[in-house]
Amino acid sequence: MGQQEPDHPLRSRMRFHRPWGMAFVLVCCVMAFAGSRFEASGSQQSPAPSRDRRYAIEVSISRNVLNLYEHNGENLRLFRRQYRVGTAVRGLDVYPLGRGRVTAISFNPSWHPTPYCREIFRKRGIHLPPVVPPGHPLNYMGPVKISLSHRTRKGAIYRIHGNNNPGRVGRRVTGGCFVMYNDDVRELARTISVGTEVMILP
Repeated sequence: MGQQEPDHPLRSRMRFHRPWGMAFVLVCCVMAFAGSRFEASGSQQSPAPSRDRRYAIEVSISRNVLNLYEHNGENLRLFRRQYRVGTAVRGLDVYPLGRGRVTAISFNPSWHPTPYCREIFRKRGIHLPPVVPPGHPLNYMGPVKISLSHRTRKGAIYRIHGNNNPGRVGRRVTGGCFVMYNDDVRELARTISVGTEVMILP
């Protein structure tokens, strides 16, 4: 954040002068990734990794907040930090809820848009490659992605991740993932570990 992006061959084929207008495109893409036509709403968990009992995360979709808790040796849960997050857009039939865990933490991730998502961008004059590299202005993962065990019935993965548009944080704008300010998601990712418990509330 705050640094000029390096030139990239992909940049010359894309339009960046109206980044705020891309929010609806992202919702379409994430909904395509998460699957907007599953048999039922909600999510299911894949087999979780070993539990990390030091920290716990609680996300409120309606309040657009993520709370971080720390367990002490006496089985008490202590509040440590609250973060603003972007959450699922209102009206979705499928979005993550319930208890799960962190399954992976990736720094400087690439973004792998679905073919459907790439087609939506193409209709707007933006030609996405199969893999959008780290640090690119159209990499919606930002600097960190935290994968969750929460999945749709057809296996799509939900994540906590950074952003390329901080105006989305604190709003109901995603297809089910949780979007954080980039500095916040870096801090969170360096605090927790794979196996951290995640509870998602409506």
